[in-house]
Amino acid sequence: MSANIGQEVHAIIGGTGFVGRYLAEALRAERKVRIRLIARKHPDFLPPDTEFFPADAVSGKGLKDGLSNATVVWYLPGLLAETREQSYESVHHQGVVNTLAAVNRDCLKRFIHMSAVGTAPNAPSAYHRTKARGEEVIRKSGLPYTIVRPSLVFGKGDRSINQFLDLARLFHILPMIGPGTARVQPIFAGDLGKLCALISSREDTAGKIYEAGGPRIYTYRQMMEAIKSSRHLHALILGAPVGIMMASALAQKVLLPRPFLTPDVLRMAISDNVPVKNACVADFGMTLLGLEAWLEKAEG
Repeated sequence: MSANIGQEVHAIIGGTGFVGRYLAEALRAERKVRIRLIARKHPDFLPPDTEFFPADAVSGKGLKDGLSNATVVWYLPGLLAETREQSYESVHHQGVVNTLAAVNRDCLKRFIHMSAVGTAPNAPSAYHRTKARGEEVIRKSGLPYTIVRPSLVFGKGDRSINQFLDLARLFHILPMIGPGTARVQPIFAGDLGKLCALISSREDTAGKIYEAGGPRIYTYRQMMEAIKSSRHLHALILGAPVGIMMASALAQKVLLPRPFLTPDVLRMAISDNVPVKNACVADFGMTLLGLEAWLEKAEG
């Protein structure tokens, strides 16, 4: 399947994942582009005007074919907790290196990288430090780029808010690490997708970093209260001491192939996750969907 002459080809690394599905939908709604999903596994369904190329950014296998005539390349992969098979370094840094090496520089108009609020070379978590290494490689590549740093992203299929909902339904608890005073500004994945589509349509966004959040800043305790009240849940908001949770995280990292909690996840959970400036509103004048509004109308 080949793109029409003159039509933009958007190749989305990690395009079959949670954020990738929302991004592809937003791109189709914003304007006529050809969308190419690049991932290790074929999705169950391919929408119209969408191609699929099997490739693995971590090893680099298949990337050159998938990126052959792409005009915009998106790098979305992010690993919340390391496993025995995947590390932050391999996904957040080496995957970026491999993708940059595979792009067709004669065709490419923009490389857009999905990073995260809190990314910095000296960040407390390895998650954010390796994201920073990925960003640095992009900035030094000589390619036109844009970096997007969202706060916590929620929506259908997320691994954060929906995980809390599952725990509340099954065990009637909403767990919290420490007193829950760290701040977060959750953004709906549909709004993040729209922001990204707008960024890719404007030439003046090249070479910039945009931080993105939703319409409200919460403490983690306030966010748990919002989840509880919006879904009318009979659940106890339970804060566990950081020391006990760190011991559990260390044990899980050693004993479990896919730990739910790791020391790095814990460090992120007790750190603020709020944009310095919310690009959705400040730069693009977007109207954003709040967490409570989504919870009240979402299925499940």
